[in-house]
Amino acid sequence: MKYIFLYLTLISLTSMAEARTISGKVLAIHDGDTLTFLPQGEVKKAKLRLMGVDTPEIDFNGASQGEVAEKAREFLSSLIPLNSTIQVSLSDKDTDINGRYLGQIFYNGIDINLEILKAGWGATYFIFPYDKKIVVSYENVSEKAAIQGVGIFSDKYKAQPFGYMFRQHIKGVEGTNIVGDFESKKLFSQQSIESVPHFHRVFFSGQETAVNHGFNW
Repeated sequence: MKYIFLYLTLISLTSMAEARTISGKVLAIHDGDTLTFLPQGEVKKAKLRLMGVDTPEIDFNGASQGEVAEKAREFLSSLIPLNSTIQVSLSDKDTDINGRYLGQIFYNGIDINLEILKAGWGATYFIFPYDKKIVVSYENVSEKAAIQGVGIFSDKYKAQPFGYMFRQHIKGVEGTNIVGDFESKKLFSQQSIESVPHFHRVFFSGQETAVNHGFNW
């Protein structure tokens, strides 16, 4: 019986792991971090948001960041052509607050999220829960992009706010998430967000969660 139990447990864990990765066909690119795709085996298309990446807004409540947003979308389109089949490693949350799939996109074995950050067409954007290894990997390439002055960090576009700051401005509200410095493990209010290098920022919905995971004021 013990061996049967272990066998069934292994099957269960394997199924759970497999459920974390899906594939699908790219149908449309909305902006640098959002697309529509058709999940394999499904008949209904779905929205997909790139995890850990925030690019300039093409259209948010009727407002746009203009050329820089168009450039970010063009770059994503160059990485994953329409009708291409992508693999998606879903985040712990599976979907974001808007009901979109949330995950890492892979095409021909390439981490598309990472490529966006490497080219500087987006900023890192992690709201807990997150994978620490992915945070480290993404923040390293984002820092290099900023130092190199490419994409949104170039002289031409660096005055533009990050996508999440732009959305707050358009809505006329301040962010409600607590800001954490991933390196120092210090917490900051939204009013002090500039105290944290953009590539070290992680966000928490509440203080208790942040403290329980090693962050403090």
